[in-house]
Amino acid sequence: MSTGRLIVIEGPDHVGRSLHVRLLSEHLEARGVATMTTGLARSMLLGEQLKGRDRGLHDLNWRTRALLYATDLHDQVIHSIRPALEAGFVVLADRYTLTPEIREGIRGGDVEWVRSLYLDVPTPDMTIVLSAGPRRLLNRILFGEELQALVDFEAGMDLNLSRSVTTSFLEYQKLVRKAFTDVAEEQGFPVVQTRHSVEEVHAEIWRVLQPHVSDMLHPL
Repeated sequence: MSTGRLIVIEGPDHVGRSLHVRLLSEHLEARGVATMTTGLARSMLLGEQLKGRDRGLHDLNWRTRALLYATDLHDQVIHSIRPALEAGFVVLADRYTLTPEIREGIRGGDVEWVRSLYLDVPTPDMTIVLSAGPRRLLNRILFGEELQALVDFEAGMDLNLSRSVTTSFLEYQKLVRKAFTDVAEEQGFPVVQTRHSVEEVHAEIWRVLQPHVSDMLHPL
C-alpha cells in the first residue's frame, strides 16, 4: 500500500506550474519530506519527442496525440511515480491527466475515451488548478524574463479561431480557462489565481495543500 502522496498542479501553459512545483518541493523538503517531481512529456521513452515545442504535435490527429501522452505517463508511472509513492515520497506532478483531456476535448476529441487511457494510473491525493486570464498569459510570454514566441499549438491555430496567432491565442486560452474552471467546480479542486506575487501565490497553494500532508511534516 502506498504511503506517499500524489499532488498535481494543473493549469494552462505559462501559468506558473513549474515554478510552483519547484517551490513546493523546496518547502516540503525543508520540512523533512522527500519529494519527486514529474509531469507530462518527461518519460525516458517519449519525453524528448513530446516536449519539443510544436514538434509535429500540431499535425497529429487528437487520438494519436492522446495515445502518445498516455504512453508517456504510463512509462513514468511504472518506472518512477509508483516506486516513489511506495517509498513514501510526495510526488509533485506538473500536469497529469487533466491537461490531455482538456486539450483534446477542446479539439473535438472524445473526453471519455481519453480519460479511459488513464484508468489504472494512481489517483491524485490532491489536484490544484492554477488560473490566469489570457491577456496575463500573453504578457508573460511576450514580456517575461525569457523572450518567447507564440507557439501554434498553444495558440490553438489548428482550430482556425483566427488568422492572427495573437488573437487565436487569446480565444483558445479562454476556452482552456473555462474548461479547467468547469472541471475544478465539478470535482471540487481548489483554484488558485496567479495574478498576485509569487510569494502570495505560493502561500495560498501551501494553505490549501498543507492539510493533505500535515501528518508527514517534521516540526521546524
